[in-house]
Amino acid sequence: MNLKREAEDLDNKIFKIKRKRFSGLPDSLIEMALKKAKDDEKEAKAILRKYFGVFLTNKVLKADDEKILRMHISSKNRHYKELYKKIFNKKAKSVIDIGCGVNGFSYSILFEEAGRINYVGIEAIKQLVDKMNKFFDSRGYCAKAIWGDVFDFDKIKKIVKNSEKPAVIFMFNLIDALEFFEKDSSQKLINEISHDSDRIVLSFSLKSLSGKKRFEAQRKWIIHFIEDNFEILDDFEISGERFLIFKNKKN
Repeated sequence: MNLKREAEDLDNKIFKIKRKRFSGLPDSLIEMALKKAKDDEKEAKAILRKYFGVFLTNKVLKADDEKILRMHISSKNRHYKELYKKIFNKKAKSVIDIGCGVNGFSYSILFEEAGRINYVGIEAIKQLVDKMNKFFDSRGYCAKAIWGDVFDFDKIKKIVKNSEKPAVIFMFNLIDALEFFEKDSSQKLINEISHDSDRIVLSFSLKSLSGKKRFEAQRKWIIHFIEDNFEILDDFEISGERFLIFKNKKN
């Protein structure tokens, strides 16, 4: 098969996968899913459902404003007020939320704990991006959501570099997806953005989405990486989710 035919075949597979449920995802992520699935469209859809399906339910996409936080299976268990109180014990002017999901709808709580802050959410699901921006605009919040692939590190680095300082970066429940699609990508991303941020807040789940089962895997590899290369400012657990706050040692 020549290169032109291969490209046409890939475009056709991406088109078929995006026709319905995954229409709001970047082509680049669909392509990565196909690569992991060895070009099996059914398996690629299963991968996309695993990592994005919880955001693509009608319950989430049709929820009104802040109510969406109670509809999404992950955010409804996240105590944002307690979390933001711990994160913003030091002043910040910007937040860059990578793979933000529905976090942007907690902006009013963020404002209570951190004051007027520039929030930028980076999200791969266009439906959520459009919904968040409509929400931000209707309330006059100093916030915006950007549609994009979380593997577009150059774009993310540019956003972080151009943000008002001090800047805080959120990476909530992101590392498992990063590592599934590309091994060691989370370490690479952290290294590339840490220089232009005041601190990074990384989290991972310790329990299943139902909250009934505690995971055996503790992601020791990422903890050791952070311990060896960064200064840990805080390490705590809230509602089955472990958070590490750390910074570049040179900052």
